[in-house]
Amino acid sequence: MSVGFLTQYYRGLGHSQRIKFIAEKTAEYHDVIIMDQLFQPPLEYKVPHTAFLGNYKIPDINKVFQFIQQATIINFRINQFIKTIEKYKVKVLVCEGFPFCRQQFAHEYFRYLEECKKRGIKIVISVRDFPWDEPHSTQLQDWVLYTQNIVCKYYADCILVHGDKDILPLISDRTRQSNSVQIINDIKHMLKYTGYVCDESQPLHKQKNNNIYISTGLNKDEAVIIFKKIAEIAHLYPNHKFIMPIANKYNSIGGRKNKNIYLVEYVPELRNKLIDCAGYVTYGGYNATVEILKSQIPSIVVPRQSGRKMEQFVRAFTFEPYDYYKVLTMPEFGTIKTVLDEVVGGYKPQRFKYDIQGTSNSAQILSDIYNEF
Repeated sequence: MSVGFLTQYYRGLGHSQRIKFIAEKTAEYHDVIIMDQLFQPPLEYKVPHTAFLGNYKIPDINKVFQFIQQATIINFRINQFIKTIEKYKVKVLVCEGFPFCRQQFAHEYFRYLEECKKRGIKIVISVRDFPWDEPHSTQLQDWVLYTQNIVCKYYADCILVHGDKDILPLISDRTRQSNSVQIINDIKHMLKYTGYVCDESQPLHKQKNNNIYISTGLNKDEAVIIFKKIAEIAHLYPNHKFIMPIANKYNSIGGRKNKNIYLVEYVPELRNKLIDCAGYVTYGGYNATVEILKSQIPSIVVPRQSGRKMEQFVRAFTFEPYDYYKVLTMPEFGTIKTVLDEVVGGYKPQRFKYDIQGTSNSAQILSDIYNEF
Protein backbone atom coordinates (compact mmCIF):
# COMPACT_ATOMS: atom_id res chain seq x y z
CA MET A 1 0.00 0.00 0.00
CA SER A 2 1.31 3.45 -0.83
CA VAL A 3 0.67 7.19 -0.78
CA GLY A 4 0.35 8.52 -4.34
CA PHE A 5 1.25 12.04 -5.45
CA LEU A 6 -0.24 13.31 -8.69
CA THR A 7 1.75 16.28 -9.97
CA GLN A 8 1.69 18.27 -13.19
CA TYR A 9 5.07 19.47 -14.40
CA TYR A 10 5.17 21.60 -17.53
CA ARG A 11 7.88 24.28 -17.75
CA GLY A 12 8.47 25.36 -14.18
CA LEU A 13 9.15 23.51 -10.96
CA GLY A 14 6.50 25.42 -8.99
CA HIS A 15 3.94 23.01 -7.64
CA SER A 16 6.06 19.94 -8.29
CA GLN A 17 8.80 21.23 -5.97
CA ARG A 18 6.38 21.31 -3.04
CA ILE A 19 5.29 17.78 -3.95
CA LYS A 20 8.97 16.76 -3.98
CA PHE A 21 9.58 17.98 -0.43
CA ILE A 22 6.38 16.50 0.99
CA ALA A 23 6.81 13.19 -0.85
CA GLU A 24 10.37 12.75 0.39
CA LYS A 25 9.24 13.33 3.97
CA THR A 26 6.19 11.08 3.60
CA ALA A 27 8.47 8.33 2.30
CA GLU A 28 9.97 8.14 5.80
CA TYR A 29 6.60 6.74 6.96
CA HIS A 30 5.15 4.89 3.95
CA ASP A 31 5.89 3.78 0.42
CA VAL A 32 5.37 6.63 -2.02
CA ILE A 33 4.58 6.70 -5.73
CA ILE A 34 4.91 9.98 -7.65
CA MET A 35 2.93 10.29 -10.89
CA ASP A 36 3.74 13.14 -13.24
CA GLN A 37 0.86 13.76 -15.58
CA LEU A 38 2.78 15.48 -18.36
CA PHE A 39 6.58 15.31 -18.34
CA GLN A 40 9.40 14.07 -16.19
CA PRO A 41 10.44 16.97 -13.94
CA PRO A 42 14.16 17.70 -13.48
CA LEU A 43 14.00 16.66 -9.86
CA GLU A 44 15.76 13.82 -8.12
CA TYR A 45 13.06 12.11 -6.09
CA LYS A 46 14.48 10.12 -3.20
CA VAL A 47 11.46 7.89 -2.93
CA PRO A 48 10.82 4.23 -3.72
CA HIS A 49 8.84 4.64 -6.93
CA THR A 50 8.35 7.28 -9.61
CA ALA A 51 5.95 6.90 -12.52
CA PHE A 52 5.46 9.23 -15.46
CA LEU A 53 2.10 9.23 -17.12
CA GLY A 54 3.34 11.18 -20.12
CA ASN A 55 6.25 9.03 -21.29
CA TYR A 56 6.27 10.24 -24.89
CA LYS A 57 8.31 12.48 -27.14
CA ILE A 58 6.79 15.73 -28.36
CA PRO A 59 7.36 16.20 -32.09
CA ASP A 60 7.26 20.02 -31.99
CA ILE A 61 7.71 21.82 -28.67
CA ASN A 62 6.00 24.91 -30.12
CA LYS A 63 2.82 22.86 -30.46
CA VAL A 64 3.05 21.16 -27.10
CA PHE A 65 -0.53 21.82 -25.97
CA GLN A 66 -2.05 20.63 -29.23
CA PHE A 67 -0.01 17.46 -28.92
CA ILE A 68 -0.69 16.59 -25.29
CA GLN A 69 -4.40 17.21 -25.79
CA GLN A 70 -4.81 14.67 -28.57
CA ALA A 71 -7.47 12.12 -27.67
CA THR A 72 -5.09 9.18 -27.95
CA ILE A 73 -2.58 10.87 -25.59
CA ILE A 74 -5.28 11.72 -23.05
CA ASN A 75 -6.55 8.14 -23.08
CA PHE A 76 -2.97 6.89 -22.73
CA ARG A 77 -2.46 9.00 -19.59
CA ILE A 78 -5.76 7.91 -18.08
CA ASN A 79 -4.94 4.25 -18.66
CA GLN A 80 -1.45 4.74 -17.24
CA PHE A 81 -2.94 6.34 -14.15
CA ILE A 82 -5.34 3.45 -13.57
CA LYS A 83 -2.56 0.89 -14.03
CA THR A 84 -0.30 2.81 -11.65
CA ILE A 85 -2.75 3.19 -8.75
CA GLU A 86 -3.57 -0.50 -9.01
CA LYS A 87 0.02 -1.69 -9.39
CA TYR A 88 1.24 0.27 -6.35
CA LYS A 89 -1.96 -0.20 -4.35
CA VAL A 90 -2.43 3.51 -3.72
CA LYS A 91 -4.31 4.10 -0.49
CA VAL A 92 -4.15 7.92 -0.35
CA LEU A 93 -3.84 10.21 -3.38
CA VAL A 94 -2.47 13.75 -3.07
CA CYS A 95 -3.61 15.88 -6.00
CA GLU A 96 -2.57 19.46 -6.75
CA GLY A 97 -5.54 21.75 -6.97
CA PHE A 98 -4.20 24.13 -9.58
CA PRO A 99 -4.72 22.10 -12.78
CA PHE A 100 -8.40 23.03 -12.66
CA CYS A 101 -7.46 26.56 -13.71
CA ARG A 102 -6.18 24.96 -16.92
CA GLN A 103 -9.54 24.02 -18.32
CA GLN A 104 -7.99 21.72 -20.91
CA PHE A 105 -6.95 19.34 -18.09
CA ALA A 106 -10.10 19.45 -15.97
CA HIS A 107 -11.92 16.59 -17.71
CA GLU A 108 -8.86 14.38 -17.34
CA TYR A 109 -8.50 15.18 -13.63
CA PHE A 110 -12.15 14.42 -12.97
CA ARG A 111 -11.52 10.99 -14.49
CA TYR A 112 -8.48 10.42 -12.26
CA LEU A 113 -10.42 11.30 -9.13
CA GLU A 114 -13.42 9.25 -10.22
CA GLU A 115 -11.20 6.18 -10.60
CA CYS A 116 -9.82 6.76 -7.10
CA LYS A 117 -13.26 7.22 -5.60
CA LYS A 118 -14.47 3.95 -7.14
CA ARG A 119 -11.57 2.16 -5.46
CA GLY A 120 -12.04 3.75 -2.04
CA ILE A 121 -8.79 5.74 -2.29
CA LYS A 122 -8.73 8.75 0.04
CA ILE A 123 -8.23 11.98 -1.91
CA VAL A 124 -6.27 14.95 -0.56
CA ILE A 125 -6.17 18.25 -2.45
CA SER A 126 -2.94 20.24 -2.06
CA VAL A 127 -3.04 24.03 -2.51
CA ARG A 128 -0.77 26.93 -1.62
CA ASP A 129 -1.87 29.79 0.61
CA PHE A 130 -4.21 30.74 -2.24
CA PRO A 131 -7.07 28.45 -3.24
CA TRP A 132 -6.42 28.39 -6.99
CA ASP A 133 -4.65 30.04 -9.88
CA GLU A 134 -6.87 32.23 -11.95
CA PRO A 135 -6.79 31.59 -15.69
CA HIS A 136 -5.75 34.50 -17.88
CA SER A 137 -9.14 34.42 -19.58
CA THR A 138 -11.65 36.38 -17.50
CA GLN A 139 -14.51 34.32 -18.93
CA LEU A 140 -13.12 31.25 -17.19
CA GLN A 141 -12.49 32.69 -13.73
CA ASP A 142 -15.93 31.92 -12.31
CA TRP A 143 -15.73 28.48 -13.92
CA VAL A 144 -12.52 27.80 -12.00
CA LEU A 145 -14.01 28.94 -8.71
CA TYR A 146 -16.95 26.61 -9.01
CA THR A 147 -15.09 23.72 -10.60
CA GLN A 148 -12.48 23.51 -7.87
CA ASN A 149 -15.21 23.69 -5.26
CA ILE A 150 -17.17 20.88 -6.92
CA VAL A 151 -14.01 18.79 -6.93
CA CYS A 152 -13.32 19.46 -3.27
CA LYS A 153 -16.92 18.95 -2.11
CA TYR A 154 -17.53 15.75 -4.05
CA TYR A 155 -14.14 14.02 -4.16
CA ALA A 156 -11.86 15.36 -1.43
CA ASP A 157 -11.49 13.98 2.06
CA CYS A 158 -9.08 16.75 3.07
CA ILE A 159 -7.59 19.97 1.68
CA LEU A 160 -4.02 20.79 2.66
CA VAL A 161 -3.42 24.54 2.64
CA HIS A 162 0.32 25.12 2.59
CA GLY A 163 0.31 28.30 4.63
CA ASP A 164 -0.52 29.72 8.04
CA LYS A 165 -4.00 31.11 8.66
CA ASP A 166 -2.62 33.53 11.24
CA ILE A 167 -0.85 35.52 8.54
CA LEU A 168 -2.76 34.69 5.34
CA PRO A 169 -6.00 32.77 5.72
CA LEU A 170 -7.41 31.14 2.61
CA ILE A 171 -9.13 33.77 0.52
CA SER A 172 -10.19 34.17 -3.07
CA ASP A 173 -7.98 36.48 -5.10
CA ARG A 174 -10.87 38.04 -6.97
CA THR A 175 -14.64 38.21 -6.56
CA ARG A 176 -16.47 38.17 -9.87
CA GLN A 177 -19.99 36.84 -10.39
CA SER A 178 -19.24 34.10 -7.90
CA ASN A 179 -19.79 34.57 -4.20
CA SER A 180 -16.23 33.70 -3.26
CA VAL A 181 -16.85 34.06 0.47
CA GLN A 182 -19.51 31.35 0.31
CA ILE A 183 -17.25 29.20 -1.84
CA ILE A 184 -14.55 29.27 0.85
CA ASN A 185 -17.13 28.55 3.54
CA ASP A 186 -18.34 25.50 1.59
CA ILE A 187 -14.96 23.80 1.95
CA LYS A 188 -13.93 25.23 5.32
CA HIS A 189 -14.55 22.00 7.23
CA MET A 190 -11.99 20.15 5.08
CA LEU A 191 -9.13 22.64 5.46
CA LYS A 192 -5.92 21.75 7.26
CA TYR A 193 -3.30 24.47 7.40
CA THR A 194 0.11 22.83 7.18
CA GLY A 195 2.44 25.82 7.47
CA TYR A 196 4.74 26.81 4.63
CA VAL A 197 6.48 24.03 2.68
CA CYS A 198 10.22 24.32 2.13
CA ASP A 199 13.51 22.47 2.33
CA GLU A 200 13.62 22.31 6.11
CA SER A 201 17.37 21.67 6.08
CA GLN A 202 18.07 25.01 4.40
CA PRO A 203 20.34 27.03 6.74
CA LEU A 204 20.22 30.71 7.67
CA HIS A 205 21.79 33.20 5.29
CA LYS A 206 25.43 34.15 5.87
CA GLN A 207 27.02 36.28 3.17
CA LYS A 208 30.26 34.90 1.72
CA ASN A 209 30.34 36.52 -1.73
CA ASN A 210 29.08 39.52 -3.70
CA ASN A 211 26.72 37.64 -6.01
CA ILE A 212 23.31 39.20 -6.69
CA TYR A 213 20.80 36.79 -8.25
CA ILE A 214 18.09 38.23 -10.51
CA SER A 215 15.66 35.35 -10.97
CA THR A 216 12.76 36.47 -13.16
CA GLY A 217 13.52 34.80 -16.48
CA LEU A 218 12.85 36.59 -19.73
CA ASN A 219 9.53 35.08 -20.77
CA LYS A 220 7.28 37.89 -19.53
CA ASP A 221 7.09 41.61 -20.39
CA GLU A 222 7.66 42.38 -16.72
CA ALA A 223 10.88 40.38 -16.72
CA VAL A 224 12.22 42.30 -19.73
CA ILE A 225 11.65 45.58 -17.89
CA ILE A 226 13.50 44.21 -14.84
CA PHE A 227 16.36 43.01 -17.03
CA LYS A 228 16.72 46.39 -18.75
CA LYS A 229 16.73 48.31 -15.48
CA ILE A 230 19.32 46.02 -13.88
CA ALA A 231 21.49 46.37 -17.00
CA GLU A 232 21.32 50.15 -16.61
CA ILE A 233 22.55 50.21 -13.01
CA ALA A 234 24.88 47.19 -12.80
CA HIS A 235 27.98 49.30 -13.54
CA LEU A 236 27.33 51.24 -10.33
CA TYR A 237 28.16 48.04 -8.39
CA PRO A 238 31.61 47.13 -9.78
CA ASN A 239 32.37 44.77 -6.90
CA HIS A 240 29.21 42.72 -7.39
CA LYS A 241 28.24 40.06 -9.90
CA PHE A 242 24.68 40.14 -11.26
CA ILE A 243 23.75 36.55 -12.13
CA MET A 244 20.61 36.27 -14.22
CA PRO A 245 19.04 32.89 -15.09
CA ILE A 246 17.20 33.74 -18.30
CA ALA A 247 16.26 30.55 -20.11
CA ASN A 248 14.96 27.03 -19.83
CA LYS A 249 15.67 23.85 -21.74
CA TYR A 250 13.51 25.06 -24.64
CA ASN A 251 15.45 28.29 -25.24
CA SER A 252 19.24 28.33 -25.20
CA ILE A 253 20.39 31.96 -24.91
CA GLY A 254 22.43 31.91 -21.70
CA GLY A 255 26.15 31.59 -21.05
CA ARG A 256 26.98 35.21 -21.83
CA LYS A 257 28.85 37.88 -19.87
CA ASN A 258 28.84 41.66 -20.14
CA LYS A 259 31.12 43.28 -17.58
CA ASN A 260 29.57 42.25 -14.24
CA ILE A 261 26.33 40.83 -15.68
CA TYR A 262 26.29 37.06 -16.18
CA LEU A 263 23.50 35.50 -18.23
CA VAL A 264 23.11 31.83 -17.43
CA GLU A 265 20.76 29.10 -18.61
CA TYR A 266 19.74 27.79 -15.25
CA VAL A 267 21.10 27.72 -11.71
CA PRO A 268 20.77 24.19 -10.29
CA GLU A 269 19.67 24.15 -6.64
CA LEU A 270 19.50 27.93 -6.62
CA ARG A 271 18.25 27.97 -3.04
CA ASN A 272 21.59 26.53 -1.91
CA LYS A 273 23.41 29.44 -3.55
CA LEU A 274 21.12 32.06 -2.02
CA ILE A 275 22.26 31.30 1.51
CA ASP A 276 25.59 33.10 1.00
CA CYS A 277 24.78 35.67 -1.70
CA ALA A 278 24.76 39.47 -1.38
CA GLY A 279 21.18 39.91 -2.57
CA TYR A 280 18.26 38.37 -4.41
CA VAL A 281 15.68 39.93 -6.74
CA THR A 282 12.80 37.67 -7.68
CA TYR A 283 9.10 37.37 -8.31
CA GLY A 284 6.78 36.78 -5.36
CA GLY A 285 5.99 33.16 -6.17
CA TYR A 286 5.41 30.67 -3.40
CA ASN A 287 8.72 28.77 -3.60
CA ALA A 288 10.96 31.83 -3.87
CA THR A 289 9.12 33.55 -1.03
CA VAL A 290 9.38 30.56 1.28
CA GLU A 291 13.10 30.15 0.56
CA ILE A 292 13.60 33.81 1.48
CA LEU A 293 11.62 33.37 4.69
CA LYS A 294 13.39 30.17 5.71
CA SER A 295 16.93 31.51 5.37
CA GLN A 296 16.31 35.24 5.93
CA ILE A 297 17.87 36.10 2.57
CA PRO A 298 18.27 39.86 1.87
CA SER A 299 15.83 40.17 -1.00
CA ILE A 300 13.64 42.36 -3.16
CA VAL A 301 10.34 40.77 -4.16
CA VAL A 302 8.65 42.01 -7.34
CA PRO A 303 5.13 40.52 -7.38
CA ARG A 304 4.09 39.45 -10.87
CA GLN A 305 0.74 40.76 -12.01
CA SER A 306 0.67 39.81 -15.68
CA GLY A 307 -2.63 38.27 -16.66
CA ARG A 308 -4.33 40.31 -13.90
CA LYS A 309 -3.37 37.75 -11.29
CA MET A 310 -3.23 39.01 -7.71
CA GLU A 311 -1.79 36.05 -5.78
CA GLN A 312 1.82 37.28 -5.63
CA PHE A 313 0.75 40.86 -5.01
CA VAL A 314 -1.39 39.96 -2.00
CA ARG A 315 1.22 37.62 -0.50
CA ALA A 316 4.07 40.11 -1.00
CA PHE A 317 2.27 42.98 0.69
CA THR A 318 0.80 40.80 3.43
CA PHE A 319 4.34 39.90 4.52
CA GLU A 320 6.02 43.22 3.72
CA PRO A 321 5.18 45.08 6.99
CA TYR A 322 7.04 42.37 8.94
CA ASP A 323 10.28 43.32 7.14
CA TYR A 324 10.99 39.81 5.85
CA TYR A 325 12.09 41.36 2.54
CA LYS A 326 11.68 44.53 0.47
CA VAL A 327 8.84 44.84 -2.04
CA LEU A 328 8.77 46.77 -5.31
CA THR A 329 5.86 46.74 -7.74
CA MET A 330 6.58 47.11 -11.44
CA PRO A 331 5.55 50.82 -11.48
CA GLU A 332 8.02 51.37 -8.61
CA PHE A 333 10.88 49.45 -10.18
CA GLY A 334 12.54 52.65 -11.38
CA THR A 335 13.66 53.14 -7.77
CA ILE A 336 15.49 49.80 -7.70
CA LYS A 337 18.89 51.39 -6.99
CA THR A 338 17.71 52.98 -3.74
CA VAL A 339 16.28 49.69 -2.47
CA LEU A 340 19.18 47.60 -3.77
CA ASP A 341 21.64 49.89 -1.96
CA GLU A 342 19.83 49.07 1.26
CA VAL A 343 19.75 45.33 0.57
CA VAL A 344 23.47 45.00 -0.23
CA GLY A 345 24.44 47.49 2.46
CA GLY A 346 23.95 45.15 5.39
CA TYR A 347 20.17 44.66 5.45
CA LYS A 348 19.12 41.98 7.97
CA PRO A 349 15.61 40.59 7.33
CA GLN A 350 13.48 39.68 10.33
CA ARG A 351 12.94 36.05 11.32
CA PHE A 352 9.70 34.55 10.02
CA LYS A 353 7.61 33.94 13.13
CA TYR A 354 4.85 31.87 11.55
CA ASP A 355 4.71 28.16 10.78
CA ILE A 356 7.35 27.12 8.25
CA GLN A 357 7.32 23.40 9.06
CA GLY A 358 4.87 22.63 6.28
CA THR A 359 6.87 19.74 4.88
CA SER A 360 6.92 17.78 8.13
CA ASN A 361 3.37 18.79 9.04
CA SER A 362 2.00 17.73 5.65
CA ALA A 363 3.74 14.36 5.84
CA GLN A 364 2.34 13.76 9.32
CA ILE A 365 -1.21 14.65 8.23
CA LEU A 366 -0.93 12.27 5.28
CA SER A 367 0.40 9.53 7.53
CA ASP A 368 -2.55 10.04 9.91
CA ILE A 369 -5.02 9.78 7.01
CA TYR A 370 -3.24 6.66 5.75
CA ASN A 371 -3.47 5.03 9.18
CA GLU A 372 -7.16 5.90 9.65
CA PHE A 373 -8.35 3.11 7.37
